[in-house]
Amino acid sequence: MNSNDYLLKKLYRQQVHSEKHLDQIKADALNSQGHEESMQLFEQLLETKSNLVTNYSLSSTYSSYRQETLKAAINVVQ
Repeated sequence: MNSNDYLLKKLYRQQVHSEKHLDQIKADALNSQGHEESMQLFEQLLETKSNLVTNYSLSSTYSSYRQETLKAAINVVQ
């Protein structure tokens, strides 16, 4: 179960990192100059949001899996 906890903590850390990176991109976008720099920031924004959505999906799916596994184990014991 410790490796399961480690995986979930890792996913949560990645989410926090992606959220911080997203905030940095937003701050850079406010200070951007020129079309090319804006396009580059937009691409970074899309990539970071994609990573964030993936992390949320993975952590949600993994949490559901863990809960269902625990429920099944409890039902077997009863």
